[in-house]
Amino acid sequence: MTLYLINGYETDPAGALTSFFSEMLENHVDYLFLPGKSPWSQLPMPMLISDKDKICSTSLLAPVMPFNSARQAAAILKSDTGKKTALFLRPCEKRALIELEKLNQCSLDNGLIITADCRGRFENRIYLELLTETPDLAAEFLYNGRHMDKITSTCSSCTQLTDDTADLNVNFIGTQSAVTFSAHTEKGIEILEKFDCREAGVQETRKKEISRMLEQRSENLKELTRHVLSQTEQMIHFQKIVGNCLNCHNCRTACPVCYCRECVFLTDIFSHTPETLLNRADKKGVIKLPADTTMFHMTRLAHMSHACVGCGQCSSVCPSDIPVADIFRVISKKTQDFFQYMPGRNTADKIPYLNYKKET
Repeated sequence: MTLYLINGYETDPAGALTSFFSEMLENHVDYLFLPGKSPWSQLPMPMLISDKDKICSTSLLAPVMPFNSARQAAAILKSDTGKKTALFLRPCEKRALIELEKLNQCSLDNGLIITADCRGRFENRIYLELLTETPDLAAEFLYNGRHMDKITSTCSSCTQLTDDTADLNVNFIGTQSAVTFSAHTEKGIEILEKFDCREAGVQETRKKEISRMLEQRSENLKELTRHVLSQTEQMIHFQKIVGNCLNCHNCRTACPVCYCRECVFLTDIFSHTPETLLNRADKKGVIKLPADTTMFHMTRLAHMSHACVGCGQCSSVCPSDIPVADIFRVISKKTQDFFQYMPGRNTADKIPYLNYKKET
């Protein structure tokens, strides 16, 4: 993989990216889909931008993801408007968008997907707290690894730090404070050729840093797997883990690939009549309400484990602090390994549940 420097963009990382996206909007695309800040919050939210002066440089590299924005991106690309949009996504957001495209929720024909190396994210609350202590939090985190111990547990065990299937990737890890670009598709190559670029040369530092991070995170994932499997050996153990579930369905709402318009848990199947609840109470002597919370999590695992992209948002939004993402991460890896399927790698890989045939 060849890394390229764009001449004239040798400023600070945020400044370089701002210049890059400004030129993109001026000459190559009609809209930008970028993180930005509103007047009402310090959290960088997804923004659809048509005016280059509205690009928020301080939000582009913020180590936080208020939610996985794949569904918002899919909404923009749902139909053919004839307008081109460049979408700047974290790797897990990109993977979720690819899965939604496979489910006919959008078309990527008019989209240019740009990802960036990802060291992880903070929970929203922690990010806002750290921001008051470290105004230049993005740069400190990105290049100095400051506060790395405070990223989410999902991120600390994530081994997909970079993306080599997006149209373009912005490279930070081990690049010694420089911003380099790499192209991985014909779309990406075509765009990069329109900029004044030069090769960045051999990036041994980058290779070593990525290797170091992968080694550490692989160990973290092994430890997480051992812990989760020990806690879910029997159904009663699993029931204890999800025992505090409030049936709020926040995890389903936050999941970027949980796309069904009508969830089975919002239908009459699980909308029990009073008689059903009374009969259950008579049979068992006592029942817990809300009912079917264990069934809810088991059904989500059955439906979504092949497509889980490991963004961790399900745990982030749980009011009961249930480690939903940890469970999904471990079970999903088993499902995906079985089908030899990596969700969101590219659009050519078919969804296993729609393609799998048992050998006879």
